[in-house]
Amino acid sequence: MSEQEDAQEKMMELQQVQSQMQQVTVQKEETSSEINGIEKSLDELEKEESGAVYRSIGNILVERDRDDLQDELEDRLEDLEVRQKGLERKEEKLQEKFKEIQESFSAL
Repeated sequence: MSEQEDAQEKMMELQQVQSQMQQVTVQKEETSSEINGIEKSLDELEKEESGAVYRSIGNILVERDRDDLQDELEDRLEDLEVRQKGLERKEEKLQEKFKEIQESFSAL
């Protein structure tokens, strides 16, 4: 393979990794936003220990049992935190890969 073909291949790899990093960043932001929303909901449930609670389903609000809703939110929060950690690991690996490709590209 010629140097020019090698350089083109490395450039394409860099672009692919950069695109993957952007996707992971968007996913992390979405996950973080959902985590913040759930944490605020749980805080409100703890502040007000009585009264009806509702869950939005589509365009309607449905009354829910407070304890069931709290359990559901806590489970979802746990799932999202696991997802966020996985995305952080993936982001680190992509950054390492990006640096490796960049260094090999510079060596050409």
